[in-house]
Amino acid sequence: RRNCYIIDMNRLDFIKQKAEQHAKFRETPRWQLFRKYMLAAHNQTCDFCGKHYKRTSQLDVHHMFITNYECLDEKRFMLLCKTCHTFLHKKEKTPLLGKFTNRVDP
Repeated sequence: RRNCYIIDMNRLDFIKQKAEQHAKFRETPRWQLFRKYMLAAHNQTCDFCGKHYKRTSQLDVHHMFITNYECLDEKRFMLLCKTCHTFLHKKEKTPLLGKFTNRVDP
């Protein structure tokens, strides 16, 4: 017997639309300035593993909240190296690591 999965195309379209909106926002001068601020404020150091990076291209500004994406309050973000950022997203469903990603505003 085969496993059948029902795909909600409306949900997939919504997710794709949000991803496109987020990508456009990350190209704005406002986001670029905030990214530079986060890099300086966190001394180009990953908030998860503590490793310092000389090259800023090795670091991502990670949104911990999925709501109010354009709210640039520093408490809503973490500075993560590429390795830790990938790790957190792979483990975001676990209770311990879920607090670092996909949070919703109270």
